[in-house]
Amino acid sequence: MTTDYAKYRGRCKEMSEALVSQNPNLTLVRGYYDCPFWGLQPHWWVKDREGNVIDPTAKQFPSKGMGEYIEFDGNVECSECGKQMREEQARFESNYAFCSVKCNMRFVGL
Repeated sequence: MTTDYAKYRGRCKEMSEALVSQNPNLTLVRGYYDCPFWGLQPHWWVKDREGNVIDPTAKQFPSKGMGEYIEFDGNVECSECGKQMREEQARFESNYAFCSVKCNMRFVGL
């Protein structure tokens, strides 16, 4: 038996893009889902013209989409010092964003 977690986890963008390709009135949205059980999760979903959230992968979460959807505003936070910056200004190592080489090195203990 396949669980909802196994069926939907990691397929958010793919399944949301499929909905948009079927219905051009939908808009692809990147952001975060704030699950009451798991906390803030990076996520993709779509919204209709009225701004209603349509989440084809909501069942992956224990809250099944009853949490809060937060659209990405283009800003990221340095994983070392907490400085806010535009995503395109950040340096990335895996899932971590850094404002400088100094913060990146300090983060890894150098």
